[in-house]
This record gives sequence, C-alpha cells and structure tokens, in this order.
Amino acid sequence: MRRVCIGWIVLVSALFSALSSAKGAKIDVSRLDDGSALVLLQGDIELDDIAQFWARAATLSKATIAFRSDGGSLLAGIRIGTLIREREFVTLVPDGARCASACAVAWLGGLQRLMGNGSKVGFHAAYVLKGHRTVESGPGNAVLGAYLFQLGLSEDSIVYLTGADPDSITWLSLEQAVDHGIAVSPAPEETRAATLTSPVVNERNDLERRATDFVLALAARWSSPNEAAFRSLDELYAETVRYHGKSMPRQAVVTEKQRFAERWPERSYTVRPESISVTCVKEGETCSVKGIMSRFLVSGAAKTMARDVTSFEYYIAGLGKAPYIEEETGSIMNEPSVLARPHDRVQNWNPFTAVRRSLARLFANVSRSTTRQSVQRD
Repeated sequence: MRRVCIGWIVLVSALFSALSSAKGAKIDVSRLDDGSALVLLQGDIELDDIAQFWARAATLSKATIAFRSDGGSLLAGIRIGTLIREREFVTLVPDGARCASACAVAWLGGLQRLMGNGSKVGFHAAYVLKGHRTVESGPGNAVLGAYLFQLGLSEDSIVYLTGADPDSITWLSLEQAVDHGIAVSPAPEETRAATLTSPVVNERNDLERRATDFVLALAARWSSPNEAAFRSLDELYAETVRYHGKSMPRQAVVTEKQRFAERWPERSYTVRPESISVTCVKEGETCSVKGIMSRFLVSGAAKTMARDVTSFEYYIAGLGKAPYIEEETGSIMNEPSVLARPHDRVQNWNPFTAVRRSLARLFANVSRSTTRQSVQRD
C-alpha cells in the first residue's frame, strides 16, 4: 500500500524526535457535550503515528475517530485500526472527506463505522515501490488479509476490498458495503455537526491531556534504546527532584536513571490506560499523574529477562510551555518474574513483531479456504 504517512505538539514531538524525524499526521482531540471525545486525524499516516495516536487516545473511554487522509504506512493503518477496535471506538469519515489506502484500513477498525454525506473510503491491494514502479506486495497483502479476517470480515469482503491493483482504487459506498456484508452506517446529524464545530477542550481538560500525554510519551521514550532514551534527559527534571521520597539534585536522578537503563538496556513499558488518574492545579500549571504500568526488561550481558507490574506517580510542572518532573515515585506491585529464554527476548516484548506474527497466522487460516486466484487478488 502507498507509503503514507501524527501532533500535545511541542512535548510529544520532542520526546519522539529521537525515534523518527518523519512528519506524520495531525491529531486533534475535542471534548463533546455528552462526555465523549472526537479525535480528528488528518494527513498521511506514518509508523510514528502509532505511538502518537495511542498517547492521544489511551485515556479516552468513549470516542469517535474521524479521518481525513489519503493513506500511509500499511502497518501503521493496521495497528491504529487494531487499537481502535480494542478500545471499541467509533470511526467516521466526515461529510465530503476522503479516507483512502492505510486510512481506510484504520477506519475499518471501528466497532461502528460511519460515513458522512459525500464522503469517500477507498481500498486497494498492498504494494511496495521498486524504483519508480508500484509492485503488489504478497507479504503486505498477507498481513492486510489477516487483519481484515481478525475484524470479522468475510472472504468475499476481503477479496472485494483488496481486489484493486496498486494503481487503481475501489471506492466503497453504503450500497456496496451492504452488498458485500461490510457493516457501515450513515453518520447521524449530531456526529456530523460535531466535526464541523470542532469544540475546544476547556483549560482543565487540556492540562490533564497534556500531563497524560507527557507520561505516555515518557513510557514510550524509556522503551527505546538507551541512546534515544538518554538524549536531553536532564531537561525532563526540575533542578531539585523529590525522587522516591528523597530530595535529590537533578544530576543524581539522571545518573540513577542511566544506571538502571544500562543494567536493563532493552525495556518495554506499557501504561494501563484505565489506571491513569490525573489531578491538576490550573494556576500553577502542575498536575499529578498516577497509574500502573507493565514492564518487560532484558539485561545486557546475561540476557536475563524480567517482568513486573509497577505503580507510578509523577508531579509535572510547566505544562503551559516546557513540562518537567518535580517528583517521581512508584513501587513494584507484584513479585517480579525472571525469565531465562534468550531466544524469546525480542518476540516477547516487541509489539510490532507480535502483531505481525499474529496477523500472519490469521491470514494462513484465510488462505487455506480460498482459491489460488483469490489469494493472488488479496
């Protein structure tokens, strides 16, 4: 699929800049009167947008994800679509908007899929670029087909959505969706109105969102290699930090963090979104963020692996401009489990590897029940 291409813009961009310099899609979150949220994703979708989307949407309990995009990275579209389905969000292509390629793949993840008046949703087979030519990708189609199967689409639906060659596109209409058993509904009036008015979050909610984004981005940063994790590390902390109950100078905290990271150079931190609790003081632009995260750690020399679940609490100041940590604390909530199978090291904790393997297995089930010709069209 076309190599396509997300934005609390200053902080999250800074924390993720070590991971990629690619310019991704823009994501805006608005709070609606009924307590739900509207997330508008616009522009090309890149791999970095997976973490960016998760940082924006992880704490939302009810949301509609609206798309305006001509496509992007197939893997990014699949992963964002998977996150949408896991969170049971609604997806929408607003009135007159277009959502194609990787965008359409992500839109399919909605527990309920909506189309506005005059909107267009387009699909085609996966492809790669070879020189200046687009060439259909067998492995890409395998992953795409597995994802569609995982969403509950029928064999006929999968063949229809992936039947167009890389240089053409199949535009899905409400009528065609019915014909091929793809659940799609026209967007209700109140949903279409919300996308036009784009309500702005109030200041308190905005502070809470910024604080939450900071913590989620911090977890993502500490899941990256040490070179990226250590970059500008001292800028994340106040001059004096209350660190696990002790008042310590910034450099001492940074040194302790680096020692831990050097002992466990491969790390995966996963914040549990339902556990996050945020309390803010608007006047001081300071928030307390509490929650629970799962950690998977791999030592450098012995390749010893460990899993645990920890609580955390951060006091974050400066949320109006350049946020920094004034206090950090936490504790291990369970007895850490130590693993000793080095060959599982990457597979167990790398989310992209896990997704690819899972989708590949699912596609194998699809391919066994299709003819050779239909598989080639997928």
